[in-house]
Amino acid sequence: MLESFTNYLRWERRRSEATVTAYASDVAQWLLFAEHALGMPGAEGAERSHVRSWVSELIQTGSNARSVNRKLSALRTFYHWRIAADPTCANPALGVPLLRTPSRIVRALSAPEVEALLDPSAFEDDAVGRRDQFILLTLYATGLRRSELLQLTYAQVHGTTLRVLGKGNKERELPLLPEWTEALARHRAEWEPISDLVFCTPKGKKLDPRSVYSVVKSYLQRASTADSLGPHALRHTFATHLLDMGADLTVIRELLGHANLSATQVYTHASVEQLKSVYQRAHPRGR
Repeated sequence: MLESFTNYLRWERRRSEATVTAYASDVAQWLLFAEHALGMPGAEGAERSHVRSWVSELIQTGSNARSVNRKLSALRTFYHWRIAADPTCANPALGVPLLRTPSRIVRALSAPEVEALLDPSAFEDDAVGRRDQFILLTLYATGLRRSELLQLTYAQVHGTTLRVLGKGNKERELPLLPEWTEALARHRAEWEPISDLVFCTPKGKKLDPRSVYSVVKSYLQRASTADSLGPHALRHTFATHLLDMGADLTVIRELLGHANLSATQVYTHASVEQLKSVYQRAHPRGR
C-alpha cells in the first residue's frame, strides 16, 4: 500500500523526492501506531479521535509543532488518495487542527559576512576545497534549494541562464552573474570529466544532502554569527539582499520558485527586522 501511495505522490502529485520520503515515513508511523496502540491493522475504521490520540503521543514524545503539522498533512493526503479508490473510506485527519508554530525570522548574512564566507583563503587549495567554495557561491548567487543544487547538471546551463527543475517538477529560468559563469568554467574543467552532475564526490557519485549541509555549516560558522547555518541561510540571504537592493517581490518569487507570493513575503519581514536593527544602532536615542 505504501509503495502505491509513494508512486501517487511521485507521479500524479509531482511532489519532490524529499516530500515523498517524508510523507511515506509519516504514514508508516501512523499505520504502526494504529495497529499497535489502537488495534487497527491498516488503520481501517480510524476516526478523528484516533488521530488526535496520535498527535498527543507525538507531542509527548518530543515532536515539534512543524513536524506534527507535516505528519497531519501527510495523513490528509494519504486518506485523500485512499478515498479516490474507495469512496466509503473516511478521512479521519480532516478537522484535526494544526498546531501553532512560532514565527521564524532567519537572519540574512551581511555583505561583509558573505565576503568572508567566499574568501578563497578560507578553502583548501585542492579540487574539493574549490568545489566547496563553488557550492557556497552557487547557493548565494542563485538562491537554489539544496535538493536543486544536488541534481544540477551542466546541461541545465544555457549561456547566461540556468534552467532549474524545482518543487512539483516546475521549471524556472535564472539569470547568471558573470562571476558565477567564470567560476563554473574553472569548476567544469576540473570536475566535468568525472560526472555530468555539477556537484559530486571525487568518485563521481551524487553528494549526500547531509554532507552538503555539513560543508555549508562548517564554513558559515567561521564567517557568520547567524543562528541558521545550513544551505537555506544562503537562499534566504540571496532573497533578502535582492529585496534590500530594490528588487520587486514578484520577481524574487519567480527566482525562488515559490508557488505563491505568501511564501515569499517572509523576506519582507526579515528585511524590516534588519532596518529596525540598523535604526536602533544608528539613531542617537536608540543607543
